[in-house]
Amino acid sequence: MPDISFVTTCKGRLEHLRQTLPRMATQPDCECIVVDYDCPDGTAGWVEENFPAVKIVKVAHAPRFHKSHAQNLGAAAASAPWLCLIDADILIDPSFRSVLLPYLKSGFYFRPRPLDWNAYGSFICGRSDFESAYGYDEAIEGCSCMDDDLYARLEMAGLKSAAFPGDQFVGIDHDDALRTRYYEIRDRPLNQRINAMYANIKHDLMRASAGKDITMALRRSIYAEVKKAVLAADASGRECGKIELKLPASSTVPLQHGWEIQRKWIFSLVRTPPPAATLGDGT
Repeated sequence: MPDISFVTTCKGRLEHLRQTLPRMATQPDCECIVVDYDCPDGTAGWVEENFPAVKIVKVAHAPRFHKSHAQNLGAAAASAPWLCLIDADILIDPSFRSVLLPYLKSGFYFRPRPLDWNAYGSFICGRSDFESAYGYDEAIEGCSCMDDDLYARLEMAGLKSAAFPGDQFVGIDHDDALRTRYYEIRDRPLNQRINAMYANIKHDLMRASAGKDITMALRRSIYAEVKKAVLAADASGRECGKIELKLPASSTVPLQHGWEIQRKWIFSLVRTPPPAATLGDGT
């Protein structure tokens, strides 16, 4: 059995994968899974021809990139006890496995430190921990916050964040246009606001329900409401959004017949003023 399963996804990023996959595929006692998410570059064919030992998961008829779904498909095909969820534009060091193995221990998930911004969403965790946390949330669209959401849920499940040497991950620099060209919303700050607001609402609900996961139907419903509110606010120039979430009627102290206590949470997304200038900050 391999020690580590590398899981990487590709949609229009074969140029990067040509540089990064050779370093993953040559790691001893590891396996690689590549998810070809309807890639227009013919990723699956290139991988089959050049790296026949690499597992391929192929998704057809998907004009938009659903990264959370792609990552979960790749993780489901893995067999190693440790998952390395790694973007197609991340170069790993040739000594990756030998350096990483001494760091890996149960009860933790691992991120590179210092952190290359391009490697923000690439990390390592136990496959069983990933599955217990239900993997990436497929209600989330685009790429913003899907990783932070998973990190938060891993910590809710009792895991702690730990570091491994940041020089093991080096990102290939590129612009946001390449990151977002297969997403519905290509404005990254706007997508981040939607996803962050949604994730925070979901986490509040999870804490209120003792850490239990929220059904996919409810998650998709909440995400749709958040997206609608934030997009409407952005279109009107308000740059904020507000949604009300109705909670089930409940009371810990019995009420007279014919009465109930109704509950709702109100979430508002508001722009905060910039921090005040202080002496020595260059202003």
